[in-house]
Amino acid sequence: MSDVTITEKPAMTLVGMHHRGPYPEMGGVYQKVAGIISEQGLWPQIQGAIGAAWDNPDLVAAADLRSFAGFHVADDFDAPEGLDLLHLQGGEHAELLHIGPYEGLRSVYGYLMGDWFPKSGRQHADAPTYEVYLNDPTTTAPADLKTLICAPLAA
Repeated sequence: MSDVTITEKPAMTLVGMHHRGPYPEMGGVYQKVAGIISEQGLWPQIQGAIGAAWDNPDLVAAADLRSFAGFHVADDFDAPEGLDLLHLQGGEHAELLHIGPYEGLRSVYGYLMGDWFPKSGRQHADAPTYEVYLNDPTTTAPADLKTLICAPLAA
């Protein structure tokens, strides 16, 4: 696990689908989103995959977890039928790079939220934490997956 860094992130717009349920189900939601993007020929407008999450799975029942499977797009992007837009706030974020299978993300979040935040003196903003998927899980070995976790910080 790499160290947490504080970075300034721009605001971003995502196109995708909201999901309520266990976080491991997000792969199937991404497949639905990708299907609509493919049908509409929108891949040239896509800038990368990003997933947002609002809830701590240690505190919220799996069936009630809120998330968003999305792709980064321009701010003026028009979402096709069946997809929604989500606007992520810019500003200071705590970032942590995870290298390895997605199944390992839970322990990384445990460190970030349960250890780093309490010791840092910083507060999590009232906004979702998001993951930037830096490589493609369909063509990358699980051990080589790179996921950048971005937690917005309160001012």
